[in-house]
Amino acid sequence: MKLYDRKEISAILKKATENSLADDPETRLGLSLDELRQIGSEVGIDPKQIERAVEEIEMDSSKSEASFWGGPFYYSSQVLVDGEISVSQWEQMLFSIRGFFQSKGTVTTRESVFEWSSPWGTTNSAQVTALKDKGKTKLSVNWSGPLTAIPFYIPVPIVTIASIFFASEFLAIAAVPGLIFTVLATGLSFLAGRYALRKHLNKGFEKLKKMVSELELIAGKETVKSELDTTTKEVKGGEPNTNETFINIKGAESINNKNTEKSQKPRSRS
Repeated sequence: MKLYDRKEISAILKKATENSLADDPETRLGLSLDELRQIGSEVGIDPKQIERAVEEIEMDSSKSEASFWGGPFYYSSQVLVDGEISVSQWEQMLFSIRGFFQSKGTVTTRESVFEWSSPWGTTNSAQVTALKDKGKTKLSVNWSGPLTAIPFYIPVPIVTIASIFFASEFLAIAAVPGLIFTVLATGLSFLAGRYALRKHLNKGFEKLKKMVSELELIAGKETVKSELDTTTKEVKGGEPNTNETFINIKGAESINNKNTEKSQKPRSRS
């Protein structure tokens, strides 16, 4: 039997994943970090290396998605949870979602889908969906805010106009030096706005990740509770009948007492 080295294993798994997605994109919703660790350990990869790879990929993807204007101006995350959530769990999620987005939003409930969406007309749109399917729940959180950049770039044209007026009126700079001065002032104000925007977006994305983790915890509560209930029932079913044992012990004690009394009676002289 042929043995494949790590390079070939990586290529085979990558190709198999691509083929699977091409054949049926919905055959698998995704793999959790624990599942990736397990798969890695089965092929001889240290789980710590799996975690390191995940962190590097997430950092690279966030860097590659950064646009000229400081984006991305969207966020998307999907989590797969064991067990189908109940109505009470969805209500707990709604409390967390509404608190995060500071909006009551629009709630839609169908047989296997719970959905919250931001109200129409808001500058930033958001949507949270919980899809129940085959004993699992897929949580999807999406946010889009293309107009988020506007407040950060409003100072740029103001600085441009002010630099032209300042260079021509107060500094009496010639055409070319004045133009260079204006370009430098405009560029610096643009970079400052872009930096502030990226900082603002990264902070918002971190908060969204925390909210997703909170929703995942809420979705997993019922599963843990049901497992504990099952374990408790099994333990109770295997417990000995303590009442019956107690009766038997008392019966044994009464027999021992009778035997003791008999032994303590004086023997009649023959």
